[in-house]
Amino acid sequence: MNELIKVSHLSKAYKNHQVVKDLSFSIKQGELFSILGPNGAGKSTLISLILGLVKADSGEILVEGQPMDRQSIEYKSLISVVFQESILDAELSVKDNLLIRSYFYTNNWKKAEQLLKEKLADVDGLYLLNKRYGVLSGGERRKVDIARALLNTPKLLFLDEPTTGLDIISRANMWKLIHQLKEKYQMTIVLTTHYMEEARDSSTIVMLEKGQVVAYDSPKELKETYHCLTLEDVFLTIMEKGSEQNECISI
Repeated sequence: MNELIKVSHLSKAYKNHQVVKDLSFSIKQGELFSILGPNGAGKSTLISLILGLVKADSGEILVEGQPMDRQSIEYKSLISVVFQESILDAELSVKDNLLIRSYFYTNNWKKAEQLLKEKLADVDGLYLLNKRYGVLSGGERRKVDIARALLNTPKLLFLDEPTTGLDIISRANMWKLIHQLKEKYQMTIVLTTHYMEEARDSSTIVMLEKGQVVAYDSPKELKETYHCLTLEDVFLTIMEKGSEQNECISI
C-alpha cells in the first residue's frame, strides 16, 4: 500500500508543556490505523495536527508525498473527522442537521436530501431520520455523527474515541460499522482510543505515552515482540521496561 500520510519528527507544545514530541510514522492508503494511549497521551493533539487545525512547532506532515497545506481546499476535501463531542444541533431533527450540511456539497436541496439518506443508510440509521438529535442514545448519536462525516465521501476518516461512553453492545456494533464502511468505500480510517483491545483488527498501531511513540507495528507483531497475548499487556510491558525481560502473563 502507498503512504497516504507521513509524519516526520512532529512536535507541539503549549506554553511549557510538551504535548507531542518528535513523532514519526506513516499511514498507508486503505488501512485501519489506530492511535492508542491513555488519556492525556497526546492522541487528540496529534489528530488536530494532521487535520491542520493547529500548527506544529517542528516536524513535517506529507500527504501523498507532498507537504501538507493547512489551507488547501483539496486537502480539506479528502478528509473528515468525528470528534468525541458532536458538532450537531441537539434541538434539530437528524434530517435537518444533515440536510444543512449536505447542501454545502450539492448546492441543491433535492440532491442534498438524497445524499443524507444515502449516508444514513450506510450507518443503518434511516430510522433516525425524523428524530430530534438531542433525544438519541449515545450509539445512535455516533451513527449520525459518522453519517455527517461521510457526506463528502472522504478518502481519510478520523474517528476520535468512537466508542467512548457506549455500552458493550453499541461498542461491538460500532466496530462492525467501522469495518463495513472501510470495505465499502476503500477509505483509510484512523481512530484514537484508550481501549487497547479494540484495536486488535487494525492494520497498524502506534502507541503513545506522554506525547511520544513507545510502539509502532501491527497488532500481531507487537504481541510477538513483547511476548504478550493482549495489546493491553503489550502497553503495560512497555511501561514497565525497568524489568530485565519483556515478558508478561495474560489471564
